[in-house]
Amino acid sequence: MNTAAGQAARIGLDVLDCSELRRLVERPWFLRFAFAPEELAHAETLGAHRLLEFLAGRFAAKEAVFKVLGIGFLQGVAPREICVEHTSHGAPIVHLRGRAAQLTPTFVSVSITHKQNVVAAVAIGFPWDAGAQAENGRNKSKEPDAVSPPNTNTTATVQHNAREERAPETSETSQSSQTSESATTETTAFLRVRIGQEEAHYGGDLVDGARILRLFGDLVTEITIRTDGDEGLLSQYTDLRFTAPVKPGDYIEARGRLVRRTRLRRVVELQAHKVLSARPGAGESVAAVLDAPQLVCTATATTVVPHRRTDPQTSLNPTAEET
Repeated sequence: MNTAAGQAARIGLDVLDCSELRRLVERPWFLRFAFAPEELAHAETLGAHRLLEFLAGRFAAKEAVFKVLGIGFLQGVAPREICVEHTSHGAPIVHLRGRAAQLTPTFVSVSITHKQNVVAAVAIGFPWDAGAQAENGRNKSKEPDAVSPPNTNTTATVQHNAREERAPETSETSQSSQTSESATTETTAFLRVRIGQEEAHYGGDLVDGARILRLFGDLVTEITIRTDGDEGLLSQYTDLRFTAPVKPGDYIEARGRLVRRTRLRRVVELQAHKVLSARPGAGESVAAVLDAPQLVCTATATTVVPHRRTDPQTSLNPTAEET
């Protein structure tokens, strides 16, 4: 395809499964590296499922723009230098910053679509003459949406996302709009604690694994209180793995996510990461922020909650076994 100026337009395409980013978007260093502040601010207003879908769509759009610019991933331009915002009508708009803006005199337009767990993005780059005209025409009728500020509480937070109407990602396809009408409920819990010197249990100042399991127990309890109004009774841990040592002075972030519920049972996926680490070898009070959170433990917990009758005036009638 040629423009009026006689220069060929460039096209970039990327397809991404949302599960490829599920673990990465839980890591603050990756969010700061891959996404612009405006994108992160809007992501903070979304529920957990919609957040992953939104960030995956933005990441696929950045990959498509990289191809339009004629470079690969990690070849001189950070993904956060490509900012994909949206207008009040939902259409995505691209802002090139820093090194990305210096590469070529190109105006870039993108389109993003979703189908179940897969996102796809197409980017087209035009010479500035043609691109500026397209942008001016669009801006007359569409202005960028304002975005909400991010949540500044970094010490502890619990997200309980009830049914949420999904805002249109773009003005792309009818198939995409049908997907956007679905709603998802997900319950998560989060804790961050500092491990004290008094909790060292083994030689070499090692902390016993039971300390992490107590954190997991608190997360499971909070989730069942939020979903059932009851603390529940922890039944078992499965797939329990300790992957790194924990020592006094370390800061541990523990997260729980409800993944399955039956009439009496709730199944919760659990992870604990070390985010700040004590460095006793460098000095008595020396500590450091880890470049990337270090996974120290994972597990799946099953807890049992009593069956409650629908009539609130009737006393509880616990059931011993689940049908």
